[in-house]
Amino acid sequence: MTSVGFNLTSASSAAMLDASSKALERVRQAASVRDTAAPAKTAAPTVPDSNTAYWSIPTTFSASSLSLGSVQDANGLAAAVTDTAANGLEQATEIVGRIQQKLVQAKAVGANKPAINAEIDTMKARLSEVIDESAFNGENWLQVNAGQQPKVASLLASVSTGDQGDVSINMIDFDTAQATLVSKEKADDGLLTRAYAGTSMSGVPYDYYLMDANSSVPNRSSAREIRIDAATGSDQIDGMISALNRVLIDMVGASAEVGAVRNQISGDDGFIEGLAQASDLGTDSRVGSDLDKDETKRMAVEAQSQLQASGLNISNASMAGWLKIYL
Repeated sequence: MTSVGFNLTSASSAAMLDASSKALERVRQAASVRDTAAPAKTAAPTVPDSNTAYWSIPTTFSASSLSLGSVQDANGLAAAVTDTAANGLEQATEIVGRIQQKLVQAKAVGANKPAINAEIDTMKARLSEVIDESAFNGENWLQVNAGQQPKVASLLASVSTGDQGDVSINMIDFDTAQATLVSKEKADDGLLTRAYAGTSMSGVPYDYYLMDANSSVPNRSSAREIRIDAATGSDQIDGMISALNRVLIDMVGASAEVGAVRNQISGDDGFIEGLAQASDLGTDSRVGSDLDKDETKRMAVEAQSQLQASGLNISNASMAGWLKIYL
């Protein structure tokens, strides 16, 4: 006699396994459609309309982040140029101050004026090196070459973003004539090549400049370069000291102007970086959360399918044992 048994447990397991397989296939298809639709501007027919809006947000964020990255690069370049000029001015001011101290020493009775002048010449040479080295990315605010003149530099000052993700950039202009120390075109354009005329505290008139850059347009013929020898009198040295005092005042003012510009740039640098990071965070959280959701769902359905397959195998094995008894 042949007996045919019906295993209700196996049938249920088979039905659940079939349903899980279909669910897993739907999840995979949805993920595949999303991967295809994400970079496109129009969604596939099977993707809800809301999904298009979902993906448009990260797209806008990404574009804004790229723009802010470019702005940050320009901001960094402006900061580097101003930093270089500020450092050059600081070093140059220190050297000019030491030259003035040497002139004060030269007023002492029995001072070796030729030796002091040799030291001054050495400091002038160092001054030229500092000015030449104060260039960044081809820009040197401290020096004007022959055939050129001081210019107005446009620097990124601030940035803001609108509701639609647009970026608004505000620039600040700086007249480099305020920081020019040496001009090889027109001597009067440089603080160190310009002649300063006046009357010293001792009542002696003076007309001196610190450096001779062989400018195309030199100083007036009455002006003299600051240098001393054994025959240089105390009154003349007083005039040189007075001229350098005015030079130092102008150099300190130039440093203040450059420093003010630098502070505006550095103040906005962190703000721009913050905006860029916020855009990146928004993109990562929206895209990442969606991908994590799909991946988690897929893994859960796969696990469910595997468990149900195992259950079906167990049911079949159990049924096989009973069949051995009755067949």
